[in-house]
Amino acid sequence: MAKIWERPIKELAGLEYPCSCGRTHKVDIQAIRVGSGCIKELPQILKDLGATRIFMLADNNTYEAGGRQVEELLKEAGLPYHMRLFQTQTPLVPNEYALGSALAVMESQDDMLLAVGSGTLNDLTKYISARTGVPYVIAATAPSMDGYASTVSPMILDGIKTTLPAVYPAAIVADVDIMKDAPMPMLTAGFGDIIGKYTALCDWRLSRQLFDEYYCEEAATLVERALEKCAENAKGLAQRDPQAVEAVTEALILSGVAMGLVGNSRPASGAEHHMAHYWEMDALRRGEEHPLHGNSVGSAAVVSASLYELAAKELPEGFTPPDKDKIIACLEAAGATVSPKDLGIRRDLCLEALLHAMKMRDRFTILRFMDGKGLLSACAVELTNRFYNS
Repeated sequence: MAKIWERPIKELAGLEYPCSCGRTHKVDIQAIRVGSGCIKELPQILKDLGATRIFMLADNNTYEAGGRQVEELLKEAGLPYHMRLFQTQTPLVPNEYALGSALAVMESQDDMLLAVGSGTLNDLTKYISARTGVPYVIAATAPSMDGYASTVSPMILDGIKTTLPAVYPAAIVADVDIMKDAPMPMLTAGFGDIIGKYTALCDWRLSRQLFDEYYCEEAATLVERALEKCAENAKGLAQRDPQAVEAVTEALILSGVAMGLVGNSRPASGAEHHMAHYWEMDALRRGEEHPLHGNSVGSAAVVSASLYELAAKELPEGFTPPDKDKIIACLEAAGATVSPKDLGIRRDLCLEALLHAMKMRDRFTILRFMDGKGLLSACAVELTNRFYNS
């Protein structure tokens, strides 16, 4: 049987197999489509899933990006639907208002949820699906984050970012012709989220080597292969090249699949994500807008790789740290932000995140490694000075 990373992404849907890690892995997504024009397959996918009454969720931006086309396809296919169209001048937030207003419109006859959008709409619909038991399909409009295939929903409750358990989508449809026209910060956000896997995978390997933490070589390789394909297409992304956009989109979905295989976010999230979340939560507390998550992750990956660089003499023998120069080169080629300073992160917040972001969850990363060596405080000051004095 072909290795999981050797299979076309379409063939991963519904896959179940015994893995060399000792576990049996299963992908509970029933259909995955990525490519030019694949949105036209959406009606048949919905019919195959048994949809008879669809509740569609979109906002004014995602409706223009893909929702209008989806609506026409549903009409042509004779699929009954109704819609919650969020009208907003600022980015939609997955908070109590969005959740409650969507549930208020949902009807008892609805047997399929259909989100047309990216991060917020996917997270919101996924959580509603988990709470109501009604399956959902995501028609993606931007390659901006790796949550399309994940089983958690980051929500904003009482102004605090909280990750809640959710469910896989029944299907993912990501039409590259739609995705490539997303705002450039959304394209670089997806790319930054993927580039962050360089440091996330190193954190996972470091924990395995030091503490024998569970590690799945096949899941890690799946992410690595997708990551390298993205890196090769960095320059193309800056030009909205369809091949580059497809590579990033597939990598984002595969990252979510890898998380599902191992049952947590280990293959895709390490210190770089903890720092990015720390920055985002600070902005939420202040009532300020913050950069898109993936753009924060990309810059934080540079910070994390810099920590590994400072830790070179302390790392276990034979351990291979992330290549900081390669991370920077990839981000620059794609037109993504490299340093926290250029991203707009305050100097004091950068230092604070280096010192305290590791407390956000019980996971061993380079931050905890340096803290355990008694080196984190000094290195945090050194890196902050390096980023903000240059």
